[in-house]
Amino acid sequence: MKRTAMILAAVMAFCGLANAQDYVVPVETWDYEEINGSNYHGYNFSESWDVDFIIENQDGRYTPTEEDVAEAERLIQKRLAYVNRYHINQEGMCPVIDEHIRRYERQYVGFTDITGCRIVWVNFVWDDNIGDRLTQDIVLTEGGCGHYWHIKVNLTTGKVYGLEVNSAGDVKYLPRSKKPAHRISRPKQPKAPAKVRKTGIPHDPNEARF
Repeated sequence: MKRTAMILAAVMAFCGLANAQDYVVPVETWDYEEINGSNYHGYNFSESWDVDFIIENQDGRYTPTEEDVAEAERLIQKRLAYVNRYHINQEGMCPVIDEHIRRYERQYVGFTDITGCRIVWVNFVWDDNIGDRLTQDIVLTEGGCGHYWHIKVNLTTGKVYGLEVNSAGDVKYLPRSKKPAHRISRPKQPKAPAKVRKTGIPHDPNEARF
């Protein structure tokens, strides 16, 4: 009886190990992480998350660490008032962004440039009706003035730059040009050799006569 129980326990342990080895954590669970700072909240997107835009002199993508996000926030909150000194698209009913910075949800995307600098692009959204959209993809909009803006932080040099605040008007959420997906490197397909007339002049492949 004792021997039977031992054999049964061994079989169950083996089955459990096999199931554990077969289980794979879905990649999607690693695409972003929620960031909670002392005076900011947002979502940090992985380098594998495909985006529809690039930055100047871009060389690649990288995933910002929590320390990178904290440093980017520190630099923005320290220098935003100066960068935003002209208050573009922040007149009348539009909020002055540096006076309400704690009201915004953030989205963080990391880039590297050709000089090796690490750059964090930060998207700021003040929209009580946006729901889960912030976790589903990068939110790009037109209209809404100071409720929607983004800025870049060069963590290597400490520069805060590239401030863009939406113009006034009704808010329009911009669709992606392609669906969210992981970037896949594919080998370049060799070009088919051009058909050539006996005279040496390339011709349309649809032509049947030589």
